Amino acid sequence: MKILILGYSSLCKKKILPTLIKNFKNIDLSICSKSKKQDIKNIEWFNDYNKALLKSNADIVYISLHNSKHYYWAKKFLSNNCHVIIDKPATLRFSQTKELIDLAKSNNKLLAEAIVFNYHNQIKLILSKIIRINKNIKINVKFTIPLLPKKNFRRNSKLGGGCLNDMGSYAASIYRLISMDRIHKKDFVILKKIYKKNLIQKFQIKIIKKNIQFNGFFSHNDEYENNLKFYSSKKIYEINKVFSPPNNENLKMSIYDKKNKKKKIIDIEKDNTFKKFFQDCFNSIGQKKYNKFYKNILKDSLFREHLL
Repeated sequence: MKILILGYSSLCKKKILPTLIKNFKNIDLSICSKSKKQDIKNIEWFNDYNKALLKSNADIVYISLHNSKHYYWAKKFLSNNCHVIIDKPATLRFSQTKELIDLAKSNNKLLAEAIVFNYHNQIKLILSKIIRINKNIKINVKFTIPLLPKKNFRRNSKLGGGCLNDMGSYAASIYRLISMDRIHKKDFVILKKIYKKNLIQKFQIKIIKKNIQFNGFFSHNDEYENNLKFYSSKKIYEINKVFSPPNNENLKMSIYDKKNKKKKIIDIEKDNTFKKFFQDCFNSIGQKKYNKFYKNILKDSLFREHLL
C-alpha cells in the first residue's frame, strides 16, 4: 500500500513514522509538508498538498494538520478515492463528520479517527473489570497539562485550538468504551467551562445515565495528570498515563480494597498502541469492513457537539 502523510507534525515524527517504518514492511511512504524541509532519505517528499493529492498515487492518506484543516483535506482525498485516517479531532462540527462519513460510504473507503489509547493492554484490563462488575459504575477521568507555548496551534482559535477540540475526543471515546448507549444532550451536566481569548482552556463534565456515573476534568493550564479511577462497591481501580501511554514502558494498575484498606499493584506490560491501531485499519481495508470506524467517529463527534 502507498501511504501519504499530510503534515509533518511532531506526532508524525515521534510516533506515526517510526511505527509504520519499523512494523509494516509492505508499504510505500511519502510525506507532504508546506513548512518543513525533507530530513528523511528514501521517502518521496512533497511541499504542496494539491500536488501530493494528484501525484502521490496514495491508497491511504494520514492527515496530521491543524484541526481546522482536517475536514477540507479529508473531503478532498475521499473524493479522490483514498482511504483517510485523521488525527483527532477528525472534524470540528458534527455536520462535517456526517458529510465525510456519507462520502466514505459512497466510495467504500475507510474513514478513521486516530484514537489509539484504547488499544493499550491497560484499557482492556480495566474494561474487563468494568464489564464484570456492571452495577452502579462510577468513573472519574482527569487529563490536565501545563499551559502550551504561545506558538502552539492549540492556542489559536482560527486553527481549531482549545482544550475541548484537543481533549474532547478523549472524553468522548472513554465514555463510548464504557457505555453502548447513545449519548443525548440531556444526559450532560457541564460543570465548568473556562475560556481565555475565545478558547476553552478547561472543561469539566458529569454524565449520569442508567447505572453509569461519569466525571471528567480536562485542562490546558494545570499540573500534569492523566489518570482514570473506576469505583466498584468493594474496590477502587486506578490506571495512569491513560491517554498517552508510552510504547517502551511498563505500566501499573492499583487496586484498593475498601474493606481491608489495602492496595495491590498489578504490572501491565508495555504496548504499542499505534501499531495495533494501524493493523486494525489495514485489516479493515483488506476486508472492506469499515462500519466500526464510522460508528466510533459519529458517536465521538456527537459527544463533542453536545459539549460545545
